[in-house]
Amino acid sequence: MVAETFKKGIIMSENVANLIKAFVLLSDTDKHQVFDLVKRIETGTQNEKRAVFESFGLDSARSTTINFAPTPGACPTCGK
Repeated sequence: MVAETFKKGIIMSENVANLIKAFVLLSDTDKHQVFDLVKRIETGTQNEKRAVFESFGLDSARSTTINFAPTPGACPTCGK
């Protein structure tokens, strides 16, 4: 597959290859916006990260919140 092997032995998934292809086609202004968003996700405060995720309709808390309170019935994750 084209996405699996590139020059110099770089291997990536089809999703990453598609992302890189789209990025290369962006204008310089759009590329800087992407850089800014990635920087906010990687180094921003929790509020900045939440704002970025929510602007794309994503729930930023889904992977960082754990509810240890007792739940009626079974655990919604494991079913126990």
